[in-house]
Amino acid sequence: MAITSSGCQTCKIRRIKCDEGKPVCKRCTKSRRVCLPTDAVKQAIFSIHVENRYASGEIRRPRGPRSSLTLLRPHFDIQARAQAYYLHYYVEPTLELPHLTTCVAGSLLAWQESRRNHAGPMIDVALSALALAIFAKTHQVKAAAMEAWSVYHRLLGMTRERIPTMDQENIEACLLTVLLMSRYEGSMHYPAKFASTTKDSFMDLRSWLHHDGALAILKVWNDNQSHLGSASCIIKHARRGSIQSALLRGLPLADWLLDGARFGEKGHQLEYDRILVRTVNLRHAMFRLGQQRYDADLDAIGDLDWEAQEIDKALRDYATNIPYAGSIQCHVLNEQVQNWTWPRVHFFSPTVCTYEGSGYAAMWTIYYAARILVNSTWLRILRLQSSNEEAGSIYDQKRLRCAANLKEIADHLAAALPFVLDRVKMDHPNPPSCQGSIKINTDEVVKPHLATLMVWPLTVASSVEGIDGKQQQWFRSELASIGRIVGDGILECADTKHWALM
Repeated sequence: MAITSSGCQTCKIRRIKCDEGKPVCKRCTKSRRVCLPTDAVKQAIFSIHVENRYASGEIRRPRGPRSSLTLLRPHFDIQARAQAYYLHYYVEPTLELPHLTTCVAGSLLAWQESRRNHAGPMIDVALSALALAIFAKTHQVKAAAMEAWSVYHRLLGMTRERIPTMDQENIEACLLTVLLMSRYEGSMHYPAKFASTTKDSFMDLRSWLHHDGALAILKVWNDNQSHLGSASCIIKHARRGSIQSALLRGLPLADWLLDGARFGEKGHQLEYDRILVRTVNLRHAMFRLGQQRYDADLDAIGDLDWEAQEIDKALRDYATNIPYAGSIQCHVLNEQVQNWTWPRVHFFSPTVCTYEGSGYAAMWTIYYAARILVNSTWLRILRLQSSNEEAGSIYDQKRLRCAANLKEIADHLAAALPFVLDRVKMDHPNPPSCQGSIKINTDEVVKPHLATLMVWPLTVASSVEGIDGKQQQWFRSELASIGRIVGDGILECADTKHWALM
């Protein structure tokens, strides 16, 4: 069978025809191999058995047992290996996921599809630094960690030179580079970098500096280029990251950031975005009011109480438009897990929920995270009313309602996690009209791109007030486990004393 010269290096080594899919071909995806682009091979140092070199007489064919040849594997430098690993397991699988659930990986794919790779050398260097850091963390390779630091040091020099002079041609390259740098800082973090268990220590994380840097670049785009055309995927994802950063840090959003449509949000994504913007402003107002302690304005508290209820209602209305909402099924694991104890890794209780697919399940977990944020904030607002004896009984009822909401939503989030991580699967019957049964799938390792889907929901559930203590500890242990899977040192600290409530 003819082997095209533009196919991936892995298919060439296997001597099969490559379908040339980008960034990972289907042949490699199906066989679970690392898909090495030919360009990456040219930049690396390889020692590969190429049959034509022997046939041409360039070198003498080795003699001896054939097994020494069949066991031969390509040996390439650590940077190419790390980058191939990251693209294969973190980036490529996100092609099939809903856009609301992707961020950095989606931005990388958008950049590649735009065919501007030649215009963004910083992105290549940033991607290499991040891939090396993640590879070092997940595979415990010290050489990769040292190489990551070296590449990142070179990247810092490039950003100091190019970001101050960015223009229309490279502003998105600068923005994506900063996003990758933030992920790098998260990956290279270790617990000793936390000075204490306070919120102030959490706010001093170096990765926040890159969040602020991305926001500054977005401001330049907004002021100078937003009128030139629609926002790109990279611009949209960067703004989403800024909103999440503001939610965790209790910061307000600048006026120019409020309109999601200006940054490329559309349809149900725009509806969700508007709700999230309201949530950011609600949390910031709550924090400011809480700083006044006993001098808090009761009318202002009442206004925030009303706004919290309205946002929660808007979220419930939004949920009716999430695709495949009617496909959710809840199951109770019985016969398969008779000897299990609860909670356990990836399972909080015997109750699990199944969805149309992992991507749509992830959309629901994002919804659950938003409702947890709103109800936790609402509960803290109601606690500010504790000094008002006249309204005491009314607010007591509302606090009970908030606590019940948080318990119900947290249970839904916990029940969705096994399906998102592919720990349970539906065994669809024949005919399809019959309800399927659940298959437990705990033998395989969790795929990194699926683990990434749970980072934001688990971060929220692990970091806010009002969640049941036992359940929140489980959320933290799951987030730490996710951190180890995806190679994020900050997330790995979730089940330690260094994690703080926000």
